[in-house]
Amino acid sequence: MQRKDILEILIPCKKAINKSIAYLRECNKILNEPFLVGYKSRDNIITTFDTTAQKIILDTLVEKCDISFIFYSEELDKPKTYGNPEIKITTDPLDQTSSFMYGNLEFASSSILVLDLENNPLCAVVGDVSSNKLYYADKTGAKHGNKKLHPSTKVGLLEARIAVYADKISRKHLYDKTIFPLMKCGARVVNNGGSLFACRVADGRFHAALEPKPVGLYEFAGAYIAEMAGCVVTDIKGNKIDYNPERKNTYIAASNLGIHREVLKMIRIRK
Repeated sequence: MQRKDILEILIPCKKAINKSIAYLRECNKILNEPFLVGYKSRDNIITTFDTTAQKIILDTLVEKCDISFIFYSEELDKPKTYGNPEIKITTDPLDQTSSFMYGNLEFASSSILVLDLENNPLCAVVGDVSSNKLYYADKTGAKHGNKKLHPSTKVGLLEARIAVYADKISRKHLYDKTIFPLMKCGARVVNNGGSLFACRVADGRFHAALEPKPVGLYEFAGAYIAEMAGCVVTDIKGNKIDYNPERKNTYIAASNLGIHREVLKMIRIRK
C-alpha cells in the first residue's frame, strides 16, 4: 500500500481517537453518575464508557474512511465487515477501565491498529486520555503530537523503568517469575500495561513494557508505535510479533537492544 493510501487511513483513525478521548475526558467529570458494569472475563470489566467510545470510533471510521475494512474490537464477540475489505482495523476503545472508573486518567487510553489483509501493520494511533494528545505511527516513523519519538539509549536494568502487566488471575505467578527478579536486578517495576506504556517506552519515559501473558491484538497499537520509533519489539520468546487479530500473543517493547537482551534473559532464566 502506498504512503498516500496509508495517510487516507491514518487521518480518519486520528479523528476517531480524538473524538473518543474527548468523550472519555468529559465522562471523567461525571463519574458519580450511574453506569453499567459487566465482565468480559473474570478480571476484565466493561462499562458503558467502553461501548460508547467504541461506537464513536466505529461511526467516525465509517463516515471518514474511504477504504472498506474488517472491524475488530475488544467489546465485540466477532468482527464486523464493511464493504469489500482492503484492511483490518482493531481497536481498544478504553484501556485500563478499572483505573478510569476511579477517576485516574493517567493510565487510560483509546487506540487503533490498522493491518493489511496479510496481517502486516500499516499504522496505529493511541490517545492518551490524561494529556489529551495522540501517539501515532506509520511506516515512516512515530510521533507524539507533532514531535518525533526518541526512545532512551540508557542500558542496564539498574537504570531501567519497566512496566509489566499482571492481572488478578496471573498476578502471583508473574510477580514470582518476572517482576521480583527484575526488581532484584535493580529495575524500577510498575504493575501496569497496555498500549500507553509501550508508547512511553517510545518517548523515553520507560525503558521496557511487557505483556508476558498472551493478550488480544487490541493491546498492540502501542507496540507497533514503539517499533516504528526505533524500539526493539518481539514476543517474550524473542520472536517476531504475530499481528494476526484472530490470535493472542505476548510482547516486549524495549528502548534498545541492550535492555531487550537483559529483560529477555531474566524471563528465560526464570521459566
